[in-house]
Amino acid sequence: ERLSDEDACHLGFPAISCTTEIQGVSWRSSAYVAMASLHRGKGFDPYTQDVARHLKEPLFQLV
Repeated sequence: ERLSDEDACHLGFPAISCTTEIQGVSWRSSAYVAMASLHRGKGFDPYTQDVARHLKEPLFQLV
């Protein structure tokens, strides 16, 4: 059985609060088209991770 907030307070448990923040940033679609064209011109498939591997960049990174 779940302890009520009131009972938890009377027993001295601290209040717990959780928050989540999500942010998204993107460029104009024309920038993505230009980047894909540049990658194709350099011999890469812009829909793969080949450019990142070639540049020895991490494929995924938590910030």
